[in-house]
Amino acid sequence: MKTRKTAIPAWWGIVIIGLICLFPAAAAWGQDTIPQPSVNIREDFSDEELKSFVTANEKAMTIQMEGEQKMINAIEEQGLTLDRFNEILEEQRDPLKESTTTAEELQSFNNAAQVILEENTRVEQQMTTTIEEEGIDIETYKQIMLAYQQNPTIQNRVNKMVGGDN
Repeated sequence: MKTRKTAIPAWWGIVIIGLICLFPAAAAWGQDTIPQPSVNIREDFSDEELKSFVTANEKAMTIQMEGEQKMINAIEEQGLTLDRFNEILEEQRDPLKESTTTAEELQSFNNAAQVILEENTRVEQQMTTTIEEEGIDIETYKQIMLAYQQNPTIQNRVNKMVGGDN
């Protein structure tokens, strides 16, 4: 049965896409902008900063994975699969696409989306607290993350620390 599409707030789509895509927490969390080639990447991190980063990142990834599982559970508790949830999300984002979503599915989608937004807020707060408890401020954490993603020297230093802990 086809029903008339009911709009949800546009910002939900942006938030939900970021939350539903299963991605490494460290790579996705905490980046405010996509780095531009002209950005100077800090490289002078102390071993202590990198050790704090490694520990904080491991804990942050655990928090992120637990949060993602809760978000998936919220979708499934509403009687939707992750694939169907994403299909409905795409229908909501594309006003020209013909909707196949029933009113019941839309309600389930909205209920799950609300839980996802609340869980995302909790996850972000818990990650921030955890990172700071490891003795590293959020700005330094972000700088190390950026350097790790783009600088082989920093990657090697961090990877040696990770390898040494195992």
